[in-house]
Amino acid sequence: MAGKITDRKGKNKEPKSGASELSDNLATFALPDSLPCSEVDFPILIRKKNLANWKTILEETDQQFHEIEKFNDSKKEPVPKSPFIKTECDYIKNEIFVHLLPALEETLNKAKIWQALQRQNCFFNGIDHIVQILWNNNPRYPERQGKNLHLFNMPWVRQYLKENPRPLYPKSWLWPEEYAATMIQKTVRQYFVQREEEVQEMRDFWKKLELERNIPDMETNPFLAKKFASVQNFRK
Repeated sequence: MAGKITDRKGKNKEPKSGASELSDNLATFALPDSLPCSEVDFPILIRKKNLANWKTILEETDQQFHEIEKFNDSKKEPVPKSPFIKTECDYIKNEIFVHLLPALEETLNKAKIWQALQRQNCFFNGIDHIVQILWNNNPRYPERQGKNLHLFNMPWVRQYLKENPRPLYPKSWLWPEEYAATMIQKTVRQYFVQREEEVQEMRDFWKKLELERNIPDMETNPFLAKKFASVQNFRK
């Protein structure tokens, strides 16, 4: 029969159509000139992770604790302080700086007008100006604001100057700049030295010794001697 192939044993053989089709497809296949980015797999760079730093961990933990404390403080209701239980910082902030800072600002503006920071021999006195502002603007005496007296027209200043007259020229006019700088540095160093505990202890010792010499009953009265033997009681 036509269209069939038989081998020697008489079995029919079909034509190899699958292999021929595959070879034809490979012959006609061609790669495209470009591919879209969505179909391209770019290589991924694997970086080494840094090890944890203990200092960084502590800083992050402290920051989290501060945020928690701040949040808890914001939720608490403010407790009003009694006027008799005020600390020194609250008193200075609410009672002194409220009046002192504006006086200092006005004094600096006045010194700029008088050019007191540029000339040594200047008529303007900053301390006198601050005293004048504070005395005239005292909130306990509101009637002084209308008068606005000059410093040398105040009664208490006149009385004080009669008993303790001022010299004709202030020290800022007489001292040269080098000597004035030396005196300022000397005063500052003396202040920091006297703040040390050892120096304070020595000063207390000499004060106690001088006080004991002026009290004749110190040697015969044991209770009095015991009282002055304590530095804490002596300072009070």
